[in-house]
Amino acid sequence: MKSFCFFNTVDQWGGGERWHLDMALYLRSKGHDVIVITQPGAVLGERARKEGMVVFHVLLKNLSFLNPFVLLKLANVFRTNRIDTVVLNLSRDLKCGGISARIAGVKNIIFRRGSDRTVRNYFINRFLYQKVVTGILTNSQATKKSILSNGTSLVDPDKITVIPNGIDIKSFLEKGFEVLQPKQKSAIVLGALGRLEPQKNFEFLIPVAIELKKSGITFEFLIGGKGSQESKLKSLVDENDLKDVFQFVGFLDNPKDLLMSSDIFLLPSLWEGFGYVIVEASLSELPVIAFDISSNGEVISEATGHLTPPHDVAAFCDKIVYLHQHPGERKAMGKAGRTFVVDHFESAKIFQKIESYLTG
Repeated sequence: MKSFCFFNTVDQWGGGERWHLDMALYLRSKGHDVIVITQPGAVLGERARKEGMVVFHVLLKNLSFLNPFVLLKLANVFRTNRIDTVVLNLSRDLKCGGISARIAGVKNIIFRRGSDRTVRNYFINRFLYQKVVTGILTNSQATKKSILSNGTSLVDPDKITVIPNGIDIKSFLEKGFEVLQPKQKSAIVLGALGRLEPQKNFEFLIPVAIELKKSGITFEFLIGGKGSQESKLKSLVDENDLKDVFQFVGFLDNPKDLLMSSDIFLLPSLWEGFGYVIVEASLSELPVIAFDISSNGEVISEATGHLTPPHDVAAFCDKIVYLHQHPGERKAMGKAGRTFVVDHFESAKIFQKIESYLTG
């Protein structure tokens, strides 16, 4: 058996944090020793502790890797727990945790890159990618492509492995839910779920709602999530007299509540490493409308949803109106989406691949 450390200092809960917790729990279930390192108060740490996992806390800033006391403290954690493999999340995690792991003699230092964002070809990144990490794990071809967008001088492509995220399909389908009632009867319900942050681009839904009102269809947005843009979004809704078609339901412990209350799922994100929420929406038999960016095309096909040009309000609205007017096709897309997820993203198969990669 091996000893793993999942190192993720994101405060909030998102797809990356879910992946770290799911993999930590899976590896523990297979008999491996697992610890988690997070920021104090991070949601990941709280959830991992509730699962009975050993959690260490470290307060990191972008330049913490220049502090020898932080590096030595982390190296001691790795040595004391005899860590064979450390999986790192953020750039600051890579800098501090990666260097500390190298000091401690950790065999496998894996940077799990889950965001489809260009990596700057700086000296520090070349040092980390070439001399510190032993492997880079991405969740989509789009994420791998973004790492290599500046050529191969940053890192050897052979050092990058692509394994998509997995989902426990059986647990998701069997999980109960509570339907969220729309404000308007006979309205088509448009669901959107995620952190209310600039990346998720929920602000785009304001002009979409304005345009949809011109079309004459009866609709309502169900918005799930919390974040720094919540106040701004609610103000925009008020300013544009859209309170009758927007319902903010806050953070949901069970995203299925919103998904099973919706008719179409919308994802206006500016980038995605791997859309967990797309997979969950498809399992809920919802057609998905999203921008044609990042890995969306790896998770959404013509049979399961629609991809539109980024920021194109008219094209986005056209797809919503079309699906509203063609309920039979809407249902067929939902069923096709569920089949696609079952065939490609079952967690048991995915997690076995990741375990083989991490222990190889």
